[in-house]
Amino acid sequence: MNNIIHKIRQIYPVSEEALQALLMNMQVRHYPKGTYIVQAGVTDRLVYFIEEGVTRSVFHHDGQDTTTWFSQEGDVTFGMDSLYYQQPSVESIETLSDCKIYVIHIDKLNALYETYIDIANWGRILHQNVNKELSHMFVERLQLPPKERYEQFNRRYPRLINRVKLKYVAAFLGISIYTLSRVRAKKWHYKIFCVNVKYGIQYGFRIFYLIALQNEENYEREESCSA
Repeated sequence: MNNIIHKIRQIYPVSEEALQALLMNMQVRHYPKGTYIVQAGVTDRLVYFIEEGVTRSVFHHDGQDTTTWFSQEGDVTFGMDSLYYQQPSVESIETLSDCKIYVIHIDKLNALYETYIDIANWGRILHQNVNKELSHMFVERLQLPPKERYEQFNRRYPRLINRVKLKYVAAFLGISIYTLSRVRAKKWHYKIFCVNVKYGIQYGFRIFYLIALQNEENYEREESCSA
């Protein structure tokens, strides 16, 4: 449980006694990729601590999915409506890889909050951090252009872009898959340019540049047709 313990103590210096009490009340579960560990319309009173793997929180509406959050090693995830209000969850949580997850029932976690002040402080700071991130992401969706949203995504979730489908990232950022692909293509175009200027390899750069321009034209046409 190294990832979980590291993340807990990164948030708050929980005592060894309190930490062991928390861990003793958890049960380990293994979920294959593509499992909905929380399902929309179902009341789920479990809190999920991710030791290995990646999940996404997702809303289903009119046959479309919208990814609202990603969780990975060390993170905690759950259905908020179910956990706090004992109501059916309005969102699902899907595993995007094979996952090793430790679960605890909210009633047991609440009892630990009452017994150990440092666990209560950990939970409080955890929720403060999540609320701050949610507010920042809301503002980013309203104010930032796609390129800057993508840069913020990479800062918030380092290396996650290589672990999940691009369509999930695009939905999370509130842009089309074509716009995301264009932003990423320009980024790689810049990297190749810097490498080739440094070493003076102009021929390879010219070929890459022509391919990048053609791809951008294709994206523009596809977006125009879908608009």
